[in-house]
Amino acid sequence: MEIIQLNNITKKYKNKVIFSDVNLAIPSGSFTVMMGESGSGKTTLLNIIGGLEPQTSGEVIIEQQNIKNFSARQRVDFYRHKVGLIFQGSYLQPQLTLFENISLPGIFAKIPKVNRDQRIKELARELGILEVLNSLPSQVSGGQAERACIARALLLNPKIILADEPTSNLDEKNANIILHLLNNIRLQQGITVVVSSHSQLVARFATQLVTVKNGTIYVQ
Repeated sequence: MEIIQLNNITKKYKNKVIFSDVNLAIPSGSFTVMMGESGSGKTTLLNIIGGLEPQTSGEVIIEQQNIKNFSARQRVDFYRHKVGLIFQGSYLQPQLTLFENISLPGIFAKIPKVNRDQRIKELARELGILEVLNSLPSQVSGGQAERACIARALLLNPKIILADEPTSNLDEKNANIILHLLNNIRLQQGITVVVSSHSQLVARFATQLVTVKNGTIYVQ
């Protein structure tokens, strides 16, 4: 069954058409990889799914709910609890510790501190970053920073993880570790993982491969 459905999605910037009439069904529990060169539109498509930018026309359906029907407040609340985001280049606040960075979604969602702290420690233990939780992003390795981003994305128990180039700043060894972590989380918790990437290493993990090229998508 599809957890995400894109119906006739078109995206334009001024007079430039990024893609037109895109239709895509993403199965629940899949590891979907969107492949494409820089500028192909794969990140834009991921951002539209994640509610980070609007489509010009068309519908985004998540868990059989049309996002267009939500009020602004409902949309924020829906995405906060249903979708976890992992941004390119980790995107951690440099002045905050890993613990503080991971806690941010829980603070915005008004999760009680005791519950929030317990969940952070559980995730940090599972992801192998418990010993560096009180370190700043600049004091840890790229792999540890990426794990902190995964923990932050998982904090509110989302059904979907969206990751934009999660291995772009990592060497092959650490990239493999991060991809195995994401895949294990998917298998153990039934989470749907959607990744944008241009890496063939990432593509090997795909249960659904979507190629974005010249404003069109091809599904394998």
